[in-house]
Formats: sequence, structure tokens, C-alpha cells
Amino acid sequence: MTEKRQEKESTISPWRVRDYRSWFVADTASALGTTIGGFAFTLVAYAVSHDVTTAGMVGTVFALCEGLGTLPGGHLSDRIDRKKLMIVCGLISAATLCVMTLALVAKMMSAPLLFLFAIVRGLTSGVFSNVSNIILPQIVTGNQLVQAYSANESRDACIQLFSKPLSGFLYGLGPEIPFLISAVLYALMSVATPLIRSDLRPKNDASPSDSDDSTKKTPRNHIGGSSSHSSLIEGFAWYTRWPQAVSVFSSVLLLNCVLTLMVSIVILNQQMLNIPGWQIGLISTGSGVGLLSGSFLTTPLANRLTGGRTVQVSFIIIMVGCALQPLTQNTYLLAGCMAIMNLMVVPANSVLGAYASLIIPNDLRGRVFSVFSLFNITLASLASGIAGIMLSSLGYMIAAATTAAIMTGTVLLAFMSNGIREIPDKAAFSNLEPWR
Repeated sequence: MTEKRQEKESTISPWRVRDYRSWFVADTASALGTTIGGFAFTLVAYAVSHDVTTAGMVGTVFALCEGLGTLPGGHLSDRIDRKKLMIVCGLISAATLCVMTLALVAKMMSAPLLFLFAIVRGLTSGVFSNVSNIILPQIVTGNQLVQAYSANESRDACIQLFSKPLSGFLYGLGPEIPFLISAVLYALMSVATPLIRSDLRPKNDASPSDSDDSTKKTPRNHIGGSSSHSSLIEGFAWYTRWPQAVSVFSSVLLLNCVLTLMVSIVILNQQMLNIPGWQIGLISTGSGVGLLSGSFLTTPLANRLTGGRTVQVSFIIIMVGCALQPLTQNTYLLAGCMAIMNLMVVPANSVLGAYASLIIPNDLRGRVFSVFSLFNITLASLASGIAGIMLSSLGYMIAAATTAAIMTGTVLLAFMSNGIREIPDKAAFSNLEPWR
């Protein structure tokens, strides 16, 4: 590929790639189905059991099964055509939600059935959790990947803002309605996925641009079916070979942990202060506004700064937002602080997500991402409980300040880590070679 062609591709929007549009429809349908159905499931769990402990245990069972399914799911996505996996995911999820809908309509839903559905949905979510993101680098070029991740993050912010209220509204019309709509969305995912023409087999390392030029794929860095690369543990082994990659993924884990901790501490404290629910909801609105606003900054920053510098600048602004949280307990001011804290999350995640996807070999991407997801799910599950312990033992100001201090450590990691400092500018992403 010539430099002139690379420069041209770096300016082309991923929206001009037909396969990306098909992928985006499928992935959006999945994200909406997950959120609408997931929020409704928390509502129906209490409505059926009439017990907060049982309702909470249903959520715990779901989380545990999701974690259990993550590693084998990563292994599966490195052995089977990922397009087929996305189709199967949509069909299984749609079928499960249809059965749930029928159980609700027939008034047959019970606590044992809730746990059964939690197990099935949790395992399905874990096994197929990373497939959609894993195939994205096979659809768009490295140059376009930052923009693609930014669009995905912006969409997720919109879903965060509107899908849960929509789910609650639909649940009010009838408890079965949100599950039926989720089933339709998952079916749409299965319909849209076959429209993707790219070769999504794990062993195919041909670039998206190459696949557009001809139907014949010429694999790059092709790895044969050696036993080491078919092993489930190879996902862990990849991290041991690349300490620089560990620092990149660790920064993402720490960032996600800080955001979850801070939100949990703030929300729990507002509940302890007996603040009305609609006012507490404004804090989540502030987070969503910050995420959406920050999405417009991704492209300008990526065009002017290297990827590493974009991450460093983003982390500093997130740290400032965290540092403001302990200074107030006013709901409206906290909503503003949340907006600042989330302003640079999309630019940071877009660069880190795109870079991480490109440095992982295609035939290992499922297992490597599954290891990351396992740690991410575990930390997210622990964060809410830790937030409650910190709040009750340290008080709001110290608990929030401690979380801000963790974010300060994350900023220091971003400046000290060679893995982050060496992330190049967006135009050079197409030249990145997988780390084997």
C-alpha cells in the first residue's frame, strides 16, 4: 500500500464503508436489546419475587454466569467464523426473550424461572460479549478505527441516556413488552449480520482495504493451527509476552473502576441524603451529556495529537472532574462535575480501544479480549460493594477523594508507561503490526 493511498484512507469516514454500516446496525440492535431487556429484568425480578434479596441474587447469578462464559467465549471466537457467532448470538437471545415473554403473558413466571433465565442470559452474554468488537478491525482500516470507536461510544452514551427510561415506560405498559421488543432487536441483529461481506474468520488477517479490492483474501502474518495458538490459556500468555500492552489495558481497567466507584459513591450518598429520585437521575444525565459532548472532540484531538498524548490529556481532564466531586453534595453541581469527569472518556476509550484491537493478532483477539473482560467484569462487580463500604466507613468526602487519588495514579501511569506514550497518531494506525 502506497503512502498516498494510506493518506487518502485516513481521511475517509468509516460511514462510507458498507460493511461498517451493516455492522453498526447489528451492534446497535444488540446494545439496545441488552439494555432494554436488562433493565426490565431487574424490574420483573422484584415484581415476581417481592423480595429485594432474591432480586439481588438474580442479578448476582447473571453476573457470575456472564463471567464464567467470557473465557470460553473468547476461545470460541478464535476458532469459529465470527459472523456465524453473531448470528447465533442474536437467535439464542431472541429465542430466550420470546420464552420469557410467553411466561409473563401466561402468568407462569416464578422465582426458579427467573434464576433459570438469569443463567441462560448470563452465559449467552458472557460467551458472545466480545464478538462484535473483535470483528471491527476486520471491517474498517486502522486509520478509520478511532472514528469507528468514537461513533460506537457516542451511540452507547445515547443508549445510556434514553434506553432505561424507555424500558421503564414500556414495562409500565406491560411487563412482557420490553422483552418482546428486545427479542425483535436481537432478531434484527441476526438479519443485519449476514449483510457484512468481509471475511470474518479468525485466521484471516487480510486488511479491510485488501478485502474491498478483491474477493480473494491474502492473509498477513498467518498462523497455522499450532497447539499453542488453539489453547485457552494463550490469551493470558500474550499479556506475559508484552508488558507494554499490560500497561495499556491496565489503564483502561483503572479508568473503568474509577468511573464505577465514583458514580456508585455519589448515587449512594444522594440516596442516604434522601434526595428525590428524579434529582438523582440528573446526575446520570450529566454523565450522558459529558459523554456526548466529548464525542465531538475525538476527531479534532486525534488529528492534532498523537494517540498517547490524546490519552494523557483525556486522563488529566477526567482527574479534574473526579477531584471536584468531594467538594460538593449538591445534586445539580454534582451533575456538572459528572459532565466534566465524562467529557474525555470517549476520546480516551476511542484511541485505547482502536490501538488495543490493532496490536492483538486477529487469531488471538477473542482470547486476549476475554481475559480483559473477565477482569473488567470482576472489578465492576466489586466496585459497587466497595463503594458502599468506603462510604459507610470513611464518609462521602474521604471516599470520593480516595477515588480521585486512584485516578491520579492512573494519570501517572499514562505518563510513565511506554505502552501509552508510544501510541502513534491516527494516520499511522494502518501501519501497526500485531504483537505476536
